[in-house]
Amino acid sequence: MRRLSPECGDMGHRGDSVEKPEDGIMIKLIAVDLDGTLLDGENRIDGRNIRALQRALDMGIYVVPATGRCMGVFPQELTGLTGLQYAVTENGALIWDYQGERELRRWGLPRGKAEKILRLVEGERAGAGGNPAHGRGFRVYAEVFVHGQAYADIRSLEGIEATPLGMNFIRYFTENHNFVSGLCAQQKLLDAAEKVNLYFPDSADGAGVRSRLEQDASIKIASSICGNVEVTAAGVEKGAALWELAQQLGIGRREILVFGDNENDLGMFAAAGTAVAMGNAGERVRQAAGHVTGTNDEAGVAAFLEKYVI
Repeated sequence: MRRLSPECGDMGHRGDSVEKPEDGIMIKLIAVDLDGTLLDGENRIDGRNIRALQRALDMGIYVVPATGRCMGVFPQELTGLTGLQYAVTENGALIWDYQGERELRRWGLPRGKAEKILRLVEGERAGAGGNPAHGRGFRVYAEVFVHGQAYADIRSLEGIEATPLGMNFIRYFTENHNFVSGLCAQQKLLDAAEKVNLYFPDSADGAGVRSRLEQDASIKIASSICGNVEVTAAGVEKGAALWELAQQLGIGRREILVFGDNENDLGMFAAAGTAVAMGNAGERVRQAAGHVTGTNDEAGVAAFLEKYVI
């Protein structure tokens, strides 16, 4: 393991002035978000990022993917890293142990909640939610995460090639899911759900549904991309799961380094001694971080690690 380098240097993006990491801190755990952080705009991982993470693992540093994704939709380049042991998935709803090939911890949605969410969305689509803007019947893509696997209704595939969400979303949704007929009717499956993700081609539709869901104190709402609503049980977040894992490993807050780009990464920032926002992150996320690196299209994760850690 290596201490953060005392070398000065601006890792900011587009003229941002960034303080150098605090000297003399031994980094023992690196948590890295995927979409918008480790993955580039084409949902690929730059080879430079992979090499940097492998170098960190070889040095004895824990590398922990921390993402809203479930295990079933992880990039193969990432899972192929030698020495990868843990992952915080589904916005913290599930901690995966690679070595034991098991769920280390899991926080599921309240029983019946996933079905209720899906039926609420269907009601909104039909104009039953009291919002005239929804009377036309909007499009939404729903996925449910159950024990690390993604499930969706097979009807979601109808006309998906024309969705304005783009080819990256189409590839993600069509290649990595278990499709069932009548998702809302799969009660046994839904009762075991950890997370529900909703994707709205029109972000205004998503905002309306989000406002309804935010009235429910038993769930937590987050977002990782525009037009996206992510639902887990109340109290579930990446930061809480990461901190629980760190405590089990005997790692202190000052020894944790995290990378992120969106609102579902803010809890991680609070749980870490060193928080790094990507250059493509929004202003709120950049302000919450202690440091800003290059964008996800510039291998910003590797750039920071190469300069200060590995």
